[in-house]
Amino acid sequence: MLEGNIDELQRLSRLVADMLFLAQADHAPDALQLERIDLAHEARRVADFAGLLADERNVVISIDGEAPVVADRGLVQRAITNLLSNAVRHCHAGTTLQVHARLEGGIAWLDVVNHGEAIASEHLPRLFDRFYRVDRSRARDGGGTGLGLAIVKAIAALHGGSVEAARGPDGMTRFTLRLPSMEAAAPAAKQPSATRRRR
Repeated sequence: MLEGNIDELQRLSRLVADMLFLAQADHAPDALQLERIDLAHEARRVADFAGLLADERNVVISIDGEAPVVADRGLVQRAITNLLSNAVRHCHAGTTLQVHARLEGGIAWLDVVNHGEAIASEHLPRLFDRFYRVDRSRARDGGGTGLGLAIVKAIAALHGGSVEAARGPDGMTRFTLRLPSMEAAAPAAKQPSATRRRR
């Protein structure tokens, strides 16, 4: 019983922390710590931490490509962590989780592709809503708070980017994070922050 109470307390602590992050996200652009990073490199760093969960499910994480951006490293790592953790939890055991980074049209793309249970098309646009669950019976079993993908959406928006989910004809689920490329974001990064301009 004590172990169950501790697990529930930890889940509630994560929930409170996630809710606070989302509540503060509207004011975060002024506090972004912008630097030059590469989405594929950050994905590899995150994959090292997600490796334990992947090993438990016999899932291989494959990462390729490159996509340089000017962004807040900590927030980008958090967004990628949420995407990879979600993909590992919901992909079939014994499969490969594919992560592709690329530049296209002045945008840095990061695709997280996994083979798992089919997600009905009506659910796809709502996956990034707060507390939205495709399968509510697994809400607590996954150990998440229901805010992970909402946080990814908030982080993407803070950087002037976006995120979406799609179901491909090959039966794969694809989550795509898009951020302004390093070349597109560099001029903005050189400008003083909105806070400094107001002062």
